[in-house]
Parts: sequence; C-alpha cells; structure tokens
Amino acid sequence: MKKLLVILLALTALMSCKDQVEQLSGSYSYKISGTAVFGNDTVSISEEIGALELIRLSADSALLTFNALRGPAYATKAKVEGKSIELMPYERTISHLTRDYTVTASGQGDLYDGTMLVRLRYTGDDVKADSLTLLCKKN
Repeated sequence: MKKLLVILLALTALMSCKDQVEQLSGSYSYKISGTAVFGNDTVSISEEIGALELIRLSADSALLTFNALRGPAYATKAKVEGKSIELMPYERTISHLTRDYTVTASGQGDLYDGTMLVRLRYTGDDVKADSLTLLCKKN
C-alpha cells in the first residue's frame, strides 16, 4: 500500500511540473478594441474579433497565431515571464475606408486565470495607436 501511495505522489508531482507556457497553450477567442489615428482621422476600433492559438515554443516563449473573423491571419512570437506577456513586433495590414495601412504591432500585458489582457501599439506611416486592448479568453 505504501508503494502505491509513493508512486501516486510521484506521478502527481510530475504532472504539476508543466511549465507556464505549456499551461497557457491552447485555443482562445480574442477581441481588439480602442482608438487609432489614421492620417487625420481618429477611429474607434472594435470590430476585430477572432480565434487565437497559443503554441509553446519553449518554457518562456510561444507562437501566437491570430485568425480574424472577416479578416486575415497573422502570427507573432511572445515572451512569457511570470504573470507578464510581451508580444514581439510583427507586421500586419489594417484597412480603413478605402486604404490599407501596413503597421508594426507590439504589446505587453498581464496573464490571469484563462485570460490575457494586452496593451497593443500600432505604428506605421500615417498610423498611430497606442491605447488598443487585446483581450483573449481561453476556450
């Protein structure tokens, strides 16, 4: 009986040794909202929603793939440290009125139980957005 108990305790300890990024891995729903300036127009962004997949690359890094509803797919890498996440800069295209804008996006945020809250920044020619919010909820 004691041997069985020791084996069960060892298995339980091994199962709880998953790194943080592995625990975060999986499918999420996401929404981007906030305000951006395109040229001289200040625009409220609240239309981008979609699916996000977080894939473990190492104990402290991940690949994030975004698949926007009614829009493109794009990806970036992220660093995870404790309860913080940092999205590495990546390029994407944003459409406003009749023009497509290429922007560099990046962000830093916080991790909660099954939720990521990231402050996004877009920069590019004629584009500035530094008060965007990326909210991700694990499915």
